[in-house]
Amino acid sequence: MQILKNRAFSIIEILIVIVIVVVFVVIAYPQVTNYLTDREVKKEVYKLVNYIEEKKAEAVSGKYAMAWIWISGKSTGQSQSWTMSNEEWALQMKVPAPARTAQNRLSSYNNKSILNHGRGCGSSASGYNNEGTQYYTKNSDTFSWSSKVTSSNKHLCIDKDGIISTDGENQNGIEGKLWMIVCSTSNTGPQYSKLCYWNRDKINHRYIIKVDLGTKIKVYKYNIKNDKWVLQK
Repeated sequence: MQILKNRAFSIIEILIVIVIVVVFVVIAYPQVTNYLTDREVKKEVYKLVNYIEEKKAEAVSGKYAMAWIWISGKSTGQSQSWTMSNEEWALQMKVPAPARTAQNRLSSYNNKSILNHGRGCGSSASGYNNEGTQYYTKNSDTFSWSSKVTSSNKHLCIDKDGIISTDGENQNGIEGKLWMIVCSTSNTGPQYSKLCYWNRDKINHRYIIKVDLGTKIKVYKYNIKNDKWVLQK
């Protein structure tokens, strides 16, 4: 009789343990999944930040004067990387500038090149000027996302003097113009209603990269619990 009681007690103990394990898995699994997903997105965000910082260091060191990069929002997209030589930069910044740098319309730009007059990052780096001379040289050193993330398609200029600005977007909750939003493919895209974009659905695993004049970078993470964008350290 005592043996039967012990056996029954052991079975009850096993069932209790199984129930505890099941409850733990049900509760903990989503948390673990969220953590791993967010870690993957964060890893990719800072991979891009490091890529930009490397380009900035190369420009400041004199390897070239400016880098123009275009980041595809998909891992299968064709990102681009172009650089402007120090010699071409000097001509672009010269006043009066060579006529070719202003499409032979210097008077329209106060005798400055279009780049120096507006000091904005052009949407393309592949064009040629009127004399057939290319402003930029195309490079193979491009950036690409992993298949775990997606982003907005964006270009950026990184110059040695920190004077060229890049257009940005507006996002509720963050002051100023912002450069790029990055999301997880686990809960965004490719359908239009689920695209990774500004001021869209309030979902987890979203990061924003802000690039101020001089290539000063700030990273924000969306806190869905508090519905707030939080500046990262």
